[in-house]
Amino acid sequence: MAIAQAVLLVVVPLYVLELGGSPAHAALVYAMRGLGSVAVNLPASVVIDRYGHRAGMVSAIALMGGAAVLIALTDDSRLVAAATLLFGAGMGGWLLARLALITLHIPNHRRGNALSGLAGLQRLGMLVGPLAGGIGIEMLGFRPVLLLVTTATVIAVVLVSMFAPAPPEHSEPEIGGMSAAALLVLVPTLLRRYRKVFLTAGAYAFALQLLREQRGLLFVLWGTGLGIAPDELGGIISLGATLDMLMFPLGGWVIDHRGRKPAGLMCIGLMALALALLPLTESALTLTLVALLAAVGNGMGSGIVLTMGADLAPVNDTSRFLGAWRMVGDVGALSGPLLTSALGSIVAALGASAAIGLFGAVMLWRFVEETLSRPDVPAA
Repeated sequence: MAIAQAVLLVVVPLYVLELGGSPAHAALVYAMRGLGSVAVNLPASVVIDRYGHRAGMVSAIALMGGAAVLIALTDDSRLVAAATLLFGAGMGGWLLARLALITLHIPNHRRGNALSGLAGLQRLGMLVGPLAGGIGIEMLGFRPVLLLVTTATVIAVVLVSMFAPAPPEHSEPEIGGMSAAALLVLVPTLLRRYRKVFLTAGAYAFALQLLREQRGLLFVLWGTGLGIAPDELGGIISLGATLDMLMFPLGGWVIDHRGRKPAGLMCIGLMALALALLPLTESALTLTLVALLAAVGNGMGSGIVLTMGADLAPVNDTSRFLGAWRMVGDVGALSGPLLTSALGSIVAALGASAAIGLFGAVMLWRFVEETLSRPDVPAA
């Protein structure tokens, strides 16, 4: 699924450009992925609480597969946007189900390694996916590549159905029957109940996820503007993902042995610097060097947002807290492409994104407690 997700996230902006859309239009369509993830977090937490992690995973994967089919069958960018929103919802539910499962079973002092490993799988996808997507587009075209994404989702559903843990018997969580209206009320309730966490650590998560989403989008748009072919651009992104993936054991070690804050500061600082330097690149070589710098930063924070969320989650309200925590980060991810589309300038979007990254670093440094030694007890 990591490979399939990476393929689609590279294909979507290129496909919109192929259909005649502008870079701003491609950014707006790309933002639908983030919007889908924002919208699904709390409903997915209810599904996980009521039906278990396996049901949450299977439904999320099926949603991604259906969305890939819809994109493959249309040449209307509006339908591509709608399907990308569904794909984003599937991605959000898929990640939340795995995060809740790890939070349930892994203690604080081992979470950094566990969640950096989960993030490492995503980076493995970014290693293979962009290269496979770029070569696939050049050799086969967009639609066959999208149908291969759907094939991957079918395989994943089979594997999850066979091996994911079954829900506990006689489990009847009190929120299981929530209506849509109740879910809307739940959002401000959770944000208010844990407002100190969301105004500090949440601000950092927002900023970092914005930078990560901008990295995925703006490197593609800037490289296309430099005239780099899809297969070469996919190779550059995959090279960065290779370094990113190789960094995740070190990132996990730093998170678990030196602290969440040092890892988080290195991550967001280097990524903000890379986005600030991107407008200075004029060739495939300089683009590659900046991509590698961003990869080092992202790798040092492998799993950092997931780990912080797991640390801060109260044991008696874990799924709902993590749903709200994921929503805050996903709003950041959504805001990045929307910022690019609104500004209408890639250079302006890069500068604004770097400034937001600096703000996130200050919030983490000054206002967020170190959670490495935090006991696994309910939040106050």
